[in-house]
Amino acid sequence: MKKAGGNSRVLKDLLQTKCPNCGEANMFEYSTLHLGKFLKMYPRCPNCGYDFNPEPGFYFGAMYFSYAMNVALMVTAGVAFEVLVDPDELWKTFVSVFLPPLLLSPWIFRLSRAMMLYAFGSKRKKRS
Repeated sequence: MKKAGGNSRVLKDLLQTKCPNCGEANMFEYSTLHLGKFLKMYPRCPNCGYDFNPEPGFYFGAMYFSYAMNVALMVTAGVAFEVLVDPDELWKTFVSVFLPPLLLSPWIFRLSRAMMLYAFGSKRKKRS
């Protein structure tokens, strides 16, 4: 097991989509860039046996995390584009607002699932 690192360790494990229990193994079987299989999760942690699917329909709540991240990304991209580029045509604004969430959707999908599991899954064990 790894040394305890407090909240920074939990945040690092969350962003790397590591097991919320041991922080060692990945939650997902394939790389995010493997577009055909980036959705595939391990049923249990290969390292400690933590159940990544605590109950049927558990990850429906992850849609709310995903929605919040996409809205924040769209607002940020839209404001940044308006301030930095000052577009003269409406279609350029639409592209600047909708393209980032589309390109980042595999990462947002994974991060929202990890956030759901970290927030509402069973409690983390203390790491020594």
